[in-house]
Amino acid sequence: MSITSRLLSFILIFVFVGPIWADEIVNTSTSVRALGMGNAYAAIVNDSDSIYYNPAGLADSKGYYWTIVDPKVGVSGYDAFQTLSNAQNQGTFADTLRELYGKHIWLGGGLKMAFTMPYLAIAIYDNFDASMWVDNPVNPQLNMFLTNDYAIALGTGFKILPMLHAGFVVKRITRTGSREPFDLDTIGSLNPDDVFSNIQNEGTAYAADMGMNLVLDAGIKSTVSFVWRNIGVTTFKAEPNRLAPPSELDDMTLGGSLSFDAGLVGITPVMEVRYLNRSEYQLGRRIHLGVEVDFPMVDARAGFNQGYLTYGVGLNLGLFRFDAASYGVELGEYPGQLEDRRYVLQFTAEIGMDAGNFDIFGDSKGGSAARRGLKQRR
Repeated sequence: MSITSRLLSFILIFVFVGPIWADEIVNTSTSVRALGMGNAYAAIVNDSDSIYYNPAGLADSKGYYWTIVDPKVGVSGYDAFQTLSNAQNQGTFADTLRELYGKHIWLGGGLKMAFTMPYLAIAIYDNFDASMWVDNPVNPQLNMFLTNDYAIALGTGFKILPMLHAGFVVKRITRTGSREPFDLDTIGSLNPDDVFSNIQNEGTAYAADMGMNLVLDAGIKSTVSFVWRNIGVTTFKAEPNRLAPPSELDDMTLGGSLSFDAGLVGITPVMEVRYLNRSEYQLGRRIHLGVEVDFPMVDARAGFNQGYLTYGVGLNLGLFRFDAASYGVELGEYPGQLEDRRYVLQFTAEIGMDAGNFDIFGDSKGGSAARRGLKQRR
């Protein structure tokens, strides 16, 4: 088939059928444990992931822990890698565009190295997030949301009062990528270089988050948290001869959790409402609910993220830990309209020392397990 006929058939598909996607609420810095429980995490985190979710959690950090590496990878379907690869090849570019219409693909991944100690954490991390879809039957558009963040972060948490904790984190982030549509003028050449050459935007920004926790522990531990991420919006300064990559909106989050033991089992329900300061997002897309049931060596998780079921499992093997989760993201205007189902896996290698005892087979995730003295700071 000639390039002209392929382009014509590509346009005709758009003219007659197809959904219209809304903007996704993009979260590039996540934990697989959190995603399994609805991504409701601000009120319980107290390890190196506090730099992502709530720095006040570092006020409850115990021991000295080195996260050697914690790579994670996620996809929205088994063919996501192949589709992205085909989109970069001129010979398969037109066919890939046709296949993308009415379909949304997502790839994500990242890793970090971190060191945590009481009241302090430092981390170096890299997070990648890529989405691709085609919409607009009248004027076809290829939408590419692709960013890669390389950052160094320094966080601290402290106790203002025994029950009132606060924390701050500052980050230096170098971002590459863009989040923009490409219309027929760009994709009509059927040359992928015309698209991918336009997403090499690069810039650097300094970001700051703050958080507060109100903690009550009378048999059942209850926590109310408030977090303000990307204070004042994180805007990137373009590198020489480059355009600036997309900014990150600030996010005010209110959360709460309970944590209690039932014999050898720990139970932690948690909820939060994100983007309190962003009325452009429908309320149902901002609500996150979750629960973790903590058994020796194994954790089971479930919840709701933007109105969609999430579930996950964690396996602790001492020095190594594995976490897996599946969750849904809303691509439409309100929950229940357009779900994108995603699957993520994370491997963590970590050593540490807690309460004066070298624990090469322990890890820094703090919570119910540690209170029972069975296996780990959850």
